[in-house]
Amino acid sequence: MKKRIYIITLTLVWLFLSGRLVYTTYFFAGGSSSYLSLASGLRELPSESEWMNIYLDGKKMGYTVYSINNQGAKGYTIKSSSNLNVVFGGLESEIHLENTAYMDTSFRLEAFKFWMLSDQYSTEVQGQKHGTTMKLEFIQGEDTSRTEITVPQDLYTYTAIQPMVASKGILKGQTIRVPAYDAMSNEMADVTITHEGKEIISVSGEKHLLNKLRIEFKSIPSIMWLDDNGITYKEETIMGMMMERTTPELALAKSEAGEVDLLNGFAVIPSYPISNSKRLKELVIELSGVTPEVVAGLSSERQKIISEDPLVVALSQVATPLDPDELELNLRASDMVQSDHEKIREKAKQILGGESQAIAISHTLTNWVYNYLDKKPVASISGAVDILNTGVGDCTEHTTLYAALSRAAGVPTKIHIGLVYLQGRFLFHAWPVVAIEGEWVDVDPSLNQFPADATHIALVEGDFENLTNLIPVMGNVEIKILEQIY
Repeated sequence: MKKRIYIITLTLVWLFLSGRLVYTTYFFAGGSSSYLSLASGLRELPSESEWMNIYLDGKKMGYTVYSINNQGAKGYTIKSSSNLNVVFGGLESEIHLENTAYMDTSFRLEAFKFWMLSDQYSTEVQGQKHGTTMKLEFIQGEDTSRTEITVPQDLYTYTAIQPMVASKGILKGQTIRVPAYDAMSNEMADVTITHEGKEIISVSGEKHLLNKLRIEFKSIPSIMWLDDNGITYKEETIMGMMMERTTPELALAKSEAGEVDLLNGFAVIPSYPISNSKRLKELVIELSGVTPEVVAGLSSERQKIISEDPLVVALSQVATPLDPDELELNLRASDMVQSDHEKIREKAKQILGGESQAIAISHTLTNWVYNYLDKKPVASISGAVDILNTGVGDCTEHTTLYAALSRAAGVPTKIHIGLVYLQGRFLFHAWPVVAIEGEWVDVDPSLNQFPADATHIALVEGDFENLTNLIPVMGNVEIKILEQIY
């Protein structure tokens, strides 16, 4: 039930990487006479579909197929279809993603359609840009919601960053920066592309002298190696992920991802085991692979920074005094936490009756959500209504449904994402934080803990809209146990 945070974060990394491989996938076709050099730009873009294998720690975990269609004066349509076969917590899961982006002749985003299908959940996101407004539609199971966001006049999506750069050209040492929107995480930030020169690398047993490009989005780096004709041979990103161009036959061949369980792969084994997390009053740890700035943003009475170099943090079950200005914000509905939906409001009334005390509401909801959801690891980006209808999930589903019911009942509720100690290791996890009698109290409906135990390490706060902030930590964090107080 803690594993879904792995899959969503991993899929974000993968999708980011897949988008980067726009460059990779459509420069394979056609003769070299169609191109100028990488430095001076390309004359035309081939439209043949291209195939890429996706690897995690050297094991194939899926493939992606990509194509670009030149619509003349109308611009370009870019399509990618991807399949991932992953295992987490011993259970195998297939994830299918479809992404279509509609670009103008300068590769600026005009509209998009994104669809993600997993074993239990289906999520579709559609966007249409009008000037500086992006109209968004979220379809989660049987539920549809709509919203609008403000965007720059000239907006890109990372799916089309590379063709834009390729058409203009890029010189050694040059950096290009543009604002980009990510449909899956619903985030917007600058993408930077830097030409770092040439180097010799080996691909499929052959050595090539290739251009090295570094691309960053939300502090997530990827490295791409391509020749002067724009053919990309390899791309790597953090967490041991890599992609290489291939044939359709090899792409469709059986993956090896079943040999790598993501739960074990991204678990953090501390320097010393925790004797009894349920009885623990205070835990003092030393963190590496995490910057002090990440933890400082969530510093509180429950999670105190003792020193920054080395980074030492003291964790406890102590409640944290709240700022009254935080209350209204944490009562609002969001795309996932649909606390204003009729089904959520009705369910909250059914569960709580006429209860009005925050402590009783929180205690009841912790127990109800824990017992209601069938505990299975799932890959989804689902909202509370879909989770309520489906009745299946792990920590993200527990936390999303809890937060929606709690806000619907009038109790301000935040969401924390980070790590929790279970069975000898720290796992990536999510849990709610509720306002009770002037204080923030951490609870955990996934584990039926009220309050949550002192092993919860908060790294990110929000309604899952900023999960990419967690990605640089994954695979890098180390935890040293300094003191256990009972």
